[in-house]
Amino acid sequence: MKQSMHENDAHTQAAVWQAKLSSDLLTTQQQEEFASWLTQSEENRRAWQELNAFWEQLDSLSAEDISFIDDFPETSSNTLEAMQKIDLQPIDSQVKKSAFLNRHQLSRSLLGVAASVLLMFSLFYTQMPQYFADYHTAPGELRTLVLDDGSRIIMNSDTTVSLDYSAEQRSIVLHQGEAYFDVTADRSRPFVVTTSAGRVRALGTEFDIKNRNAKVAVTVFEHAVKVSLNNGKVMDSLPEGQQLVFTASAFTQPSAVNLSRTQSWRKQRIVFQDKPLAEVMAELSHYRAGTIIILDSEIKALSVSGVFATDDTNIALKTIEQSLPVTISKITEKLVLITAK
Repeated sequence: MKQSMHENDAHTQAAVWQAKLSSDLLTTQQQEEFASWLTQSEENRRAWQELNAFWEQLDSLSAEDISFIDDFPETSSNTLEAMQKIDLQPIDSQVKKSAFLNRHQLSRSLLGVAASVLLMFSLFYTQMPQYFADYHTAPGELRTLVLDDGSRIIMNSDTTVSLDYSAEQRSIVLHQGEAYFDVTADRSRPFVVTTSAGRVRALGTEFDIKNRNAKVAVTVFEHAVKVSLNNGKVMDSLPEGQQLVFTASAFTQPSAVNLSRTQSWRKQRIVFQDKPLAEVMAELSHYRAGTIIILDSEIKALSVSGVFATDDTNIALKTIEQSLPVTISKITEKLVLITAK
């Protein structure tokens, strides 16, 4: 039976939402818009369920099933021009005709085609930094980089980093996420970390930088750092034991912090003390694939305290549900909705 135009629209919108929800640039407003879209109609809910069922089928694909991807043009300065030569017209029809077919109707080769089309769509829609960066950690993953000069970078979950070492300077770009820097002294080559809001220059050895949602927090564990904002403002020295939160245009007042708590993520633990539920869920979302959305605004300010393991956030979600007047529903492995009881 032919699908209605409304159902086709729902399927296309579901594919767009899949791309948006996979982006590290996702905003709170977009989360609320998605929650509203999901509850607008039965067609929307069904399209979303079918799309997630489609992605689950991708786990069964072999390298042979998608070997044709090797024929795609390599990334270069004229990548956009090359992409225009690929027939992308079928994106909408592939989503409608391929992604939502019955499992027994969908051939493995067609599944591979649909997978590649949706993957390219997600890539060019979100412009995710990890596709162009040197190093990236997946949700729940920790990684240690040992650099040529002996310096170390410990990357937290869902973090993206690029390196540029030269004879004059050691440059690091923390595109997004959190990392701990243990720097080998070398006065002839400054060690500088660039973030979305400004630059942090090592004046000592150890510091932590968290770069998420347009705000950056730098915490000094040994000696000091210099912070320069994108608008030109400068803090010449942030000392050991202090944390500074800043945006591209302003500093907050530096404050003393509990260093053990700040670095707990390195032991795959995260500590909350009287933090609002919305903030806790935003933090937990970086340790799991997918998205956590709070549907009822009145519960966002509920206070949460506890120590949770970052390698299994399902346990954290279950604990929070048992301790607060909320219901946590896992729609799929990549979508969690929270409502008031």
